[in-house]
Amino acid sequence: MPVTVSYPGVYVEEDASPSLSINNSATAVPAIIVGNDDRLVKGSDNQQCMRITSWLDYVKNVKTILGEDYAFDFGSSDDGHRDTAIRAYFENGGGYCYLVLGNCATARIPCYDDISLIVGQGVLDVDSADIGTLCQPGTGRFAIMDGSQSEMTSTYKPAWQSNPCVAVYYPYLRANWTSNNIPPSVVVAGIYCSVDRTRGVWKAPANVYLPANYQPLYKVIDDLQGQFNSGLAINMIRNAVGGGTVVWGARTLEDSDNWRYIPVRRLFDSAERDIKSALRSMVFEPNGQPVWEKVRSAITNYLYGLWQAGALVGESEKEAYFVQIGEGLTMTSDDIAQGKMIVNVGMAAVRPAEFIVLQFTQNVGQG
Repeated sequence: MPVTVSYPGVYVEEDASPSLSINNSATAVPAIIVGNDDRLVKGSDNQQCMRITSWLDYVKNVKTILGEDYAFDFGSSDDGHRDTAIRAYFENGGGYCYLVLGNCATARIPCYDDISLIVGQGVLDVDSADIGTLCQPGTGRFAIMDGSQSEMTSTYKPAWQSNPCVAVYYPYLRANWTSNNIPPSVVVAGIYCSVDRTRGVWKAPANVYLPANYQPLYKVIDDLQGQFNSGLAINMIRNAVGGGTVVWGARTLEDSDNWRYIPVRRLFDSAERDIKSALRSMVFEPNGQPVWEKVRSAITNYLYGLWQAGALVGESEKEAYFVQIGEGLTMTSDDIAQGKMIVNVGMAAVRPAEFIVLQFTQNVGQG
C-alpha cells in the first residue's frame, strides 16, 4: 500500500509478497568416477570429492596432495590412467567437474545440486546398481558410459537394461601423448560441456569433431553402427569421410519415441531442475490464486526463453509449451486442503535430424 507523505523525512514501504523468477543453471557439471584410491580426494573438504576447474587446477591439486615430485607420465599405472582421463576431458572442452570415488558415488553425488552428469570413465560399470540409483527420470542426472574395451562385432550382445538417462559410447580412443587407451566417456563428457556452452543443452552432442590427435581404437563401419543404433543403442565415434574423428550418435538406452534422444532427456532434466529450484521459495506461501499466478507467470517466462532460443518446437508459444495451475484444473479442493500445489508443465522438445533423406527425381521431358 502506498505510504502517505506529509512531512520531510525518510519513509519505509514494505512489500512482503515473494517474488519468483527462474534462472538457467549450469547444464553440464560432471562427476567423474576415479576408482577407489582415496589419496586424491582425502585432502578435499568433505573427504570424498575434489572440485576442479581446469587441467592446471588438477595438476596443482595433485601436487599439493601427492607431492611436488609427482610425475604426470600418462603411463599404465592407476595414476596414469586417471591423469590420462582427466586431461582428455579438459582437452575436449570440459568445464568444472568433481572427482568422486567409485565406492562412495551413490552416497556423495546426491549431496551436490549442481552435478548433472555421471561419467563412468572405464571404472563404473553401466550395469551397476549405482547407475540405477543415481540416474533415473526425476533425478536431474544423466550418465555417460563406456562400451566394450575390446573390438565389437556383429555377435556382440549388450546386457544393459533400458534406461533413458544413460548413453553409451564406443570405441575407446588413443592419442599421441599417452600410451593408455582413453575411455570415450571422458572425451564425450567434455563435448557435452562444450556443446552446452556454445549451442545449448537441446543441441545433440554429436557431429562434433575431436582434436586431430584423437583416433578411435577400432574402426566402425556403417553395418556395425546400424546394428547398434536401435534398441539399447550404442553411440559410435568414427573416422569421418574426408578425415577427422567425429561423435556419430545421440541416443539413450531407451528406444521409445519420447526418450530416444540425449538432448530431449537432458533438456527436460535441465528444465525440471531449474523450475524445482525456483519453486522452493514458494513452499509455505498461501496456496491460492495470487501465488498460483506468480508460479504460472514465472514458468511461462522461463519456457518462453527456451522457445526463443530454439529449444522447443512450434510456430507459436501455444504449440511449444503450456503451463497449467489452478483449482479444478490441476488441483481438487482436497489437494489444496492437504497443502498440495500441483503444476502441469508441457514442452515440445526439438529432436535431432538423425536421418536426412534426399529424394532426387529425374524430370525427363523438361526442355
